[in-house]
Amino acid sequence: MPIWLQRDVLETLQQKYSQPPNYSYDPRALERRGNERASEIVRLVQAQRSNAKSFLELGCWDGMVSCALQRMRKRATAIDIDPGAFDERAVQAGVRLLQMDAAHLQFEDDSFDFVFSYGSFEHFADPEAVLKEAIRVVRKNGHVYLSFGPLYMSPYGLHVYRNITVPYCHFLFPEDLLEEFVKEKGCGAMRSISVNRWSLQDFRELWSRYSERLTKVLYYEFPKVSHVNLIIKYPSCFRSKTKDFGSLIVSDIEVLFRKIQ
Repeated sequence: MPIWLQRDVLETLQQKYSQPPNYSYDPRALERRGNERASEIVRLVQAQRSNAKSFLELGCWDGMVSCALQRMRKRATAIDIDPGAFDERAVQAGVRLLQMDAAHLQFEDDSFDFVFSYGSFEHFADPEAVLKEAIRVVRKNGHVYLSFGPLYMSPYGLHVYRNITVPYCHFLFPEDLLEEFVKEKGCGAMRSISVNRWSLQDFRELWSRYSERLTKVLYYEFPKVSHVNLIIKYPSCFRSKTKDFGSLIVSDIEVLFRKIQ
């Protein structure tokens, strides 16, 4: 009943699993993804019969979602703690791009009609602080929209799938073994993007704590069950780390809140 598996099992599983589909960052892909997400936000706004005009993007990275909103004649502000990826096209479109910590927003209360974030909430070190700030700067009856994942406890939650293709690798193997394996394979350092390691239950409890200030307009938890066979095959590795099966299979969350007070 092992807690961790050995190097030979990692070798075998690494050969079995291929990389997930490529998530491209070339200029055309950034623009296409920005347009798709901006269109999604506009549809959400229209469905709520809102006249939202001012938008704030948290953890914007390249800022191309806000760029697309700005081109749609919205007022877009986008912040990220690392300005290195800001896209010049967003600047030229008129987006207000700012280097800022999402947990310490430098805006007045009730400054925006709509606050949103894509693919960042699983990375913020303190999601509760970020949510509190989003609530503070959005106007009453305004909206907060979050779409993020993979969550830490889901199959690819360690965010190293370009180096280690094995689902749930962080449940099956100690991280020092994973780092050693990547280095020996000539892949350099294990490219782990910082994740906050919150579980599905942690996020559910967070939403509950702010239920007097936010009402859920829509809410989805997206399961990824294609790798449950690993949980079945190596149950002791998972049981030693969690008893929450739901956190193991829910990969992504999408939620739209309306601020009620």
